[in-house]
Amino acid sequence: MPRPGNWIGFPLSRHVAGVILAFSAALPAGCSTPFQMSDAHVTSAVPVTTLGLVAPAGLQGLSPTVSHALTTALSEASPPVRAMPMPELVNRLTDQELAGEYATMLSDVARSGILERERLRRIGAALGSRYVLQPGLADFNQALVDKFELVGLKIVKTRLSTLRLWLQLWDAQTGHLLWESTGEMTVAAPVLMQESTVALDEIARTLWSRMIKNDLLGARGGSSPCP
Repeated sequence: MPRPGNWIGFPLSRHVAGVILAFSAALPAGCSTPFQMSDAHVTSAVPVTTLGLVAPAGLQGLSPTVSHALTTALSEASPPVRAMPMPELVNRLTDQELAGEYATMLSDVARSGILERERLRRIGAALGSRYVLQPGLADFNQALVDKFELVGLKIVKTRLSTLRLWLQLWDAQTGHLLWESTGEMTVAAPVLMQESTVALDEIARTLWSRMIKNDLLGARGGSSPCP
């Protein structure tokens, strides 16, 4: 998991030098670059395997909402990215007796931030995917503050919601971390009623979308290092 010290604003990102991030059909033989973007592919949907979301123990209950927001953000990207539905992913691994290894791999990455190479290779092969996305929820907190409004001379309670996410791209064959991005977003909303809540799914979808658009697909204009 990315170090907490990386959180210095939104959006935050780190690109691996020499990697042109995109999703296209196939690479020329002998080319080690994982992706190559061209105008011919910007309107076509492309498949990608997204692993289960990693979250601290106290936030694991939010995983389904944040994971669904990522699936939506990927489908709305340009080009759109088709994420394998989680039931299909789990069933494939179960049929090949790899569900236990998959659970262990996610548990390990939550502690160390590393996907173990051999385990990742077996799981990638079972899913028929060389490249996988590993999402993570770093933090979600809310606070109530009093905001003074000059109009009407009144104090309005405001709920501040801060969400921190991270996303990594891994090569399942080599076990290499190719790219990662971290993002933070704070939303302020007036508390009109005591039971007022914040739409976490919408915050997460917006943050995922910005990370995908600005970082994952933002290298579209680059040139491929392949000959």
